[in-house]
Amino acid sequence: MQRAWMAGLLWMLGCGGGEQGAAPVATGSSELSALKAEVGDDARHGLIAAGEDTIVVPASVFGTTTDIVGRFLFVAVRDGQGRVHGLYRVIEAVDGSTFRYSGRLTCAGTYDFNGLTGNRAKVGGRIDATDDSSVAVGSFIWWQAIDNRGLHQADQSTLAGFGDEAANEAFCASATPPRFGPFDVVRGNILVGPEEDD
Repeated sequence: MQRAWMAGLLWMLGCGGGEQGAAPVATGSSELSALKAEVGDDARHGLIAAGEDTIVVPASVFGTTTDIVGRFLFVAVRDGQGRVHGLYRVIEAVDGSTFRYSGRLTCAGTYDFNGLTGNRAKVGGRIDATDDSSVAVGSFIWWQAIDNRGLHQADQSTLAGFGDEAANEAFCASATPPRFGPFDVVRGNILVGPEEDD
């Protein structure tokens, strides 16, 4: 477990600037594969969504002094009893600060977007570890991940939102489209729906 977390962290830390136009990372990359292995058999048969992706939000969008870089590594699955679970690692960097969040996913819903069917996942979960002093361990994090492979264009993601468990569950259960963004993935990709056999 520790090795999988470190691999994901090293990948995220190694994805600094200069990502614009970078080649996509396959959903079978070693970091994502390690996270899927940590989730277990449900990651193969009950996959809702998975991603290993980076977005860059221009400073002008939220009035920051630097672009916001969001990095997401996650696997959301539904088990045989219909329960959602999974794991995530999120890093957001802006204005000279970088914050990390990790934990277990507790909710996920899929919705239509960009004219496609079931290609947008809303995922969220409990924060089990963070170095962000403004966000408490035990609170919740959520975001939207959009798989645009059917359009042959970049996948998309929103930045993370934060709140309590009730807000997390309401977020996943609502078909509401993104309020901000979504922003194109500049490195990596997102898969929403069952994974095709290799």
